[in-house]
Amino acid sequence: MTIGKTIKIFFLLVALGGTLASAAQAQVNSGPGAINLLAVRNPGIAVAVFPSNVNFALVNNGVATGSSPVTITTTWDVQPSVGNLTLYAFFSTSAAALSNGAGYNIASSRVLGSVNGGAFTAFTGNSPYAAGSSLQIFTLRILGNNRRGTRNDTLNLQIDLTGAVLPAGTYSGTLLIQAQAL
Repeated sequence: MTIGKTIKIFFLLVALGGTLASAAQAQVNSGPGAINLLAVRNPGIAVAVFPSNVNFALVNNGVATGSSPVTITTTWDVQPSVGNLTLYAFFSTSAAALSNGAGYNIASSRVLGSVNGGAFTAFTGNSPYAAGSSLQIFTLRILGNNRRGTRNDTLNLQIDLTGAVLPAGTYSGTLLIQAQAL
């Protein structure tokens, strides 16, 4: 074999090797994988109250006013189709809104609430949460422009023991505040 033929074969092998190497390194892609995404943000209502404790200096045959008004902040983000948003204050039982634990009770009818400076009203109404021991704070018609919002209300409290005599002691109970969109 001549040198010229050897050089030609050498260049041919180099060229062929470069082609084979580039073919072996050619990019190969798979088909795309698909992930379906679904995100849901549920409507919501939140109620915050401050302070969480109200104290009374009870007076037999008299009216005791709570130590401070309660500020209620209601925040909502609901669908316009909801209809109404209503906030209730209630006791779990009308017979014993407060109790001393020894069988003496203060009925919810003796606890009064004043909403936003209005007249004092006994906790004797009905709500979806309690019968005969509720007080409605507000009802708001939900339309498209107010489906999101925040509202502040105040609730002043009194205990009216006019005509009642209770033994000395500590009486405690829990007033619940809850909103409903319906």
